[in-house]
Amino acid sequence: MNTYANSPIINDFIIDVTLIQPINKIVKGLENGNYRDCDIKWLDGKLEAFTRLACQTLGIEFPVAPPAEHFTLLNEYVKLQYVSRFQTLLNYFKTI
Repeated sequence: MNTYANSPIINDFIIDVTLIQPINKIVKGLENGNYRDCDIKWLDGKLEAFTRLACQTLGIEFPVAPPAEHFTLLNEYVKLQYVSRFQTLLNYFKTI
């Protein structure tokens, strides 16, 4: 029997590699201006996927509420909105 499958170290590694690092990379990319208007759909998809997973871990049915805003231009306000949302997810996933 494989005793490593339920190891906290393995679980932490999986969470780090599949959630924390990718979200952190997105946040840093937004802060560094690496994304453009054409990346909004991709950012929305990533945001939805990570939010869906966070909701599942909390036992909340997704979507909680319909999206209030549909961004089309990646201006400073929109970048800050994405950074805030991804940072919230990052902070949450660091606690599990």
